[in-house]
Amino acid sequence: MTEQEMFLFDLWGYVVLENVLDSKELQNANEAIDHNASLIADREPTLSGGASELVGRTGRGEFLQNPLSFDRPWCEPFRAMLTHKRTIAIFNEILGSGYRLDHGPGLIRMVKDTEGHKLHGGMTFDPCQYHNFINGRIHCGLCVAAWQLTDVSPGDGGFACIPGSHKSNFRPPGKVVALQEDWGCVQQVVAPAGAVIIFNEALVHGTLPWQPTNRERRSILFKFSPGFLSYGTPPKIPICDPTPEEIALYEFPSRNGRTELMATNL
Repeated sequence: MTEQEMFLFDLWGYVVLENVLDSKELQNANEAIDHNASLIADREPTLSGGASELVGRTGRGEFLQNPLSFDRPWCEPFRAMLTHKRTIAIFNEILGSGYRLDHGPGLIRMVKDTEGHKLHGGMTFDPCQYHNFINGRIHCGLCVAAWQLTDVSPGDGGFACIPGSHKSNFRPPGKVVALQEDWGCVQQVVAPAGAVIIFNEALVHGTLPWQPTNRERRSILFKFSPGFLSYGTPPKIPICDPTPEEIALYEFPSRNGRTELMATNL
């Protein structure tokens, strides 16, 4: 991370990295989603938790199959995201060498009036989600790389959070996470297509209903943990011809003997 990125990530609990994917990589990823549209289904609209400011007429679209297991060439954009040198360098720094893929990747597809997701998270309430600073280094639990495949502009909806809440000592009030009261602390995050949002799951975060009529929200989420930690059941590698780097990310959780990914080698 640059000095600015590290400062903002520590301060806010997230950082937006722009222009990580170029125009051709964006095109390939969106074409892979379009080609596999039959493998996307809208979930039941329950994520709003019934909050009036978050309800919508439909649930978000999600993959029915892990995109890493798509046939070539459709798996390739997602495999490139998994081992992208930019994110490897960041997660080595905030999760530690030998970090692992905890779960994902998953698609979030939203169209006009797709419901939001009630805000959740907060580091003091889940031992897998934390943010500490010890001996000059950040130490995080479960963290996310959210790749943006379409533009997200002010007022669009989509990913939102309470910046700095990854270090809060108080549970966020229910009327705030349901957006029933505006305390001025919930922020929608703006990010152009090609950006990746790195955020700590300890951050209080969620989703606002999608507003644009002229484009979908498309975001691909990978969730990573320190090598010794597992938030979910450790997944089996879904890739038929995995590279050494991909195999390393699927290693079973352990404290010792883990494989370190080197961003400079990719």
